Amino acid sequence: MKTFVTLSVLFLLTLPTHAADRMTPLDKDIPLSEGIQLANKEFPDRQPLTEDEVIAAVRAIKLTHPDMKQDVYDTYMRVVKERVLPKGMYFSRITSWNTQYGRFQVDWKDLCLEGRVATEQERKESLSKMPSGMKAEGDVRVGGFGYRIRARFVSVDDTSNAK
Repeated sequence: MKTFVTLSVLFLLTLPTHAADRMTPLDKDIPLSEGIQLANKEFPDRQPLTEDEVIAAVRAIKLTHPDMKQDVYDTYMRVVKERVLPKGMYFSRITSWNTQYGRFQVDWKDLCLEGRVATEQERKESLSKMPSGMKAEGDVRVGGFGYRIRARFVSVDDTSNAK
């Protein structure tokens, strides 16, 4: 799991080729319906997120992440069992993804759990695993988790050089 978190940090630090927006992590628990309303207001969509969609996706989290840490799993299960968005959670959205196969318009919505700020030792360890020439600014966080609630491909730029 430590490797997963490190790789997640490195992945996020090395992907300047996607357009992402995120809500501010919650400073207290709020009802799930309220959190979804905030996400739909922040990220308007012809097909807004629904409570059923979020609950179904979160209920299936172990299918894609069977080895996730128990405390992280328990926090996500509060969404299902208690119908709340726990403190430290937030929704994020990715709308564009650039790859060697083209620029894709996507509709990806993630339910994320903010990690804590890394200790100096954890920061050094994470940054030492980055490719040379890469720079990181700001805090490095550990223990967070991002889970894709919705993953839709909308279109691709036809002028790209697909391989």
